[in-house]
Amino acid sequence: MLTAKPFRNTVFLLLISVFLQSFSFLSIKYSTLQTGIASLLLLGFAFGFLALRAILWQFLLKIADLSHVYPFAALVQPLILIYAVVLFKETVTPANIAGLLVMLVGVYFMSRRV
Repeated sequence: MLTAKPFRNTVFLLLISVFLQSFSFLSIKYSTLQTGIASLLLLGFAFGFLALRAILWQFLLKIADLSHVYPFAALVQPLILIYAVVLFKETVTPANIAGLLVMLVGVYFMSRRV
């Protein structure tokens, strides 16, 4: 079982992992809006973000339980929703918000230490 300080460090690393994954998705989205070398460059960034996330994920799995680490992966969804609205002017429906809230409640319960 993790003590308080390593638990906080683990959460910090998990959040970095979430941001790396969201940046990869964001890079892929932007690459679809570009052509030529710009598109390829953005795809390269996406793969780079995913590679860093994979390395960090392996480290996290070494120091923490999978049942604690994995629910945090769902935190990518709120970031993607924010990116969609702020950067791409996409519409968010009440159903999107409700689904996101259900997911976040699930993350809370799945990541709790008993």
